[in-house]
Amino acid sequence: MVKNMPVLLLVVGGLVFLLALIYAIRLSRKPSELEERFEELVGRIDTATQAEVEKVLRQPVRFPLQRLSRFLSRFRFAQRYELKLIAAGIPLRGSEFASIVVVTPIMLASLLWVFSQNVLISLFAFFAGYWLPNAYLNWRCNVRRTLLENQLADALTVMSAAIGAGFGFLQAMRLAAEQLPQPISEELERVVRLSSMGMPLEQALQQLALRVQSYDYDMTVTAMIIQLRRGGNLTRLLNTIAETIRQRIDLRGEISASTAQARLSGWVLMALPIVVGGIASILNWDYMQKLFTTPQGQTLLKLVIGWQLFGILWIRQLLKLEL
Repeated sequence: MVKNMPVLLLVVGGLVFLLALIYAIRLSRKPSELEERFEELVGRIDTATQAEVEKVLRQPVRFPLQRLSRFLSRFRFAQRYELKLIAAGIPLRGSEFASIVVVTPIMLASLLWVFSQNVLISLFAFFAGYWLPNAYLNWRCNVRRTLLENQLADALTVMSAAIGAGFGFLQAMRLAAEQLPQPISEELERVVRLSSMGMPLEQALQQLALRVQSYDYDMTVTAMIIQLRRGGNLTRLLNTIAETIRQRIDLRGEISASTAQARLSGWVLMALPIVVGGIASILNWDYMQKLFTTPQGQTLLKLVIGWQLFGILWIRQLLKLEL
């Protein structure tokens, strides 16, 4: 058994998490090879032959785990990631992200097995490696969804003013896309582009709600579709929805402020045993190592971790409010 195994476990786990996070961010920000090919093609479109055009467009896009990605694309769990990746704004296929989810726990568990030769630690590392990519994906989804929800009222106000000035619905949506920042400008522009390419407007709006996965967008899209079918004062409808969404955002802020103390207490209670244990380990490791080297200490440590996780989940459930 390696000495100071808890410290080693924390260091290795932190490094793997940091590398996975940096890798995912680089993947989300790096321009796609497809865009580079189109730029190359546009630059020499006058001299390129039909065969060269087809050759450029048919070249497969390279991915570090391409073969595994192709294999996983047959399974349903890989296909479920497609919608979440779109909602998170990450330019990856579901099978490509699934390959990261498969490889990360195997690498982390193998690495810790080499250092510790402990089945329980390796098993914990395996589940942690599976949790990290999914946690990052859920975090990106929540961040982007929050941004989109906060921008929706402004977009509806711009569209309402444009329609009142004589613009059509799609023209008003294009105007809102031009005036508002990302990410809502991207989503509105996608609706306009899909509709311009021949997709029915109702279907393009439904796809918008499906991509965002937000109650506010579901409500807005449903009201828009009904109003477009039956006719009526669309300007008044958009203003009403915008005002309702602003009230919901204000209410969320009030609830967040009211529960801030409870959330802070939860974080303090969660961090307290970790901080105290870390300080005690630094001051007197011979005293603390009995928790990790003796059967009684390991059993007690497992019980403490289990109850700690139960308390965290319980506090989160108490503070979870749906509007």
